[in-house]
Amino acid sequence: MSNPLTVVDISKPIASISESLLEAAQKQGFLFVDGHDFSQDEVDALFEISRQFFTETPVDIKSQYAIRSNNIGYTHFTNEQLDPNKARDYKEAFNFGNINFKTGAFNQSDAEFYGQESNEANENAVPPILESHREFISRTTQKLHTTAMRILKVMSKGLKVEDPEFFTTKHRSDQPSGCVFRMLRYPLVRDDQIDTQGYDATIRAGAHTDYGSLTLLFQRQDQQGLELQAGESSEEDWVGVPFVKSRYAGKAPPLVVNFGDLLSYWTNGVLKSTLHRVKFSPGETREHDRYSIVFFVHPENAY
Repeated sequence: MSNPLTVVDISKPIASISESLLEAAQKQGFLFVDGHDFSQDEVDALFEISRQFFTETPVDIKSQYAIRSNNIGYTHFTNEQLDPNKARDYKEAFNFGNINFKTGAFNQSDAEFYGQESNEANENAVPPILESHREFISRTTQKLHTTAMRILKVMSKGLKVEDPEFFTTKHRSDQPSGCVFRMLRYPLVRDDQIDTQGYDATIRAGAHTDYGSLTLLFQRQDQQGLELQAGESSEEDWVGVPFVKSRYAGKAPPLVVNFGDLLSYWTNGVLKSTLHRVKFSPGETREHDRYSIVFFVHPENAY
């Protein structure tokens, strides 16, 4: 599969990459970001933690951590339907939220997250298998936030914003925000055919745009499925996002990055928020479930 997306190396000087990043943001809304600070070993470990949680934790245990109104917790296969004209999104996920990127604390109680005192138990508990990796998950969220801030700085330079910190100062690391770190699993075979009658069962996540600032995505080789709408509405306008290797030895593959509705709004449509979906194409050769790990970046709640 050819690569339709620009690859930007964010380890290079900002002035040398700002124009290419901005062009990708304007025309595609998606790009690959290389030169990040994640090793292949780190990302492999993340995916293994995700696999263990989804496949080795009994359903009755996972259901004890069901997602709440604050967007934290476990999402079952029947929970989401991003496109109402398609079948339900046959995937499961776990959302980490209430994150302080300065300290690395995540899934804080709502009271603690908003600086209030409370003697009640934390309502945002983490399943044991994920709790056992708290320090590693914490470092990962901090590094993802740092990466996102680098991207915003490069974007600001490309936009020639008078204040180069205009966007980053609205995404401060220690302020409450709606940022979410998410682990996802799309099983190879779906077993909800009753639910999918009359719909396209190959769509695993319906067409949608992301409503925040940025989205950063880790995906694995031979587990592709992400598609972008390159045109207006035709089914033929969808293009697949391939797996791309890093140019740096020992580094994880480039992150898939897309711009959300909020940044499109903030820039009066200069930045593109692109429709995308996950599809398992008919006749496609697959041997494994699809796993992805996503970081949804949102500004501070004040904005």
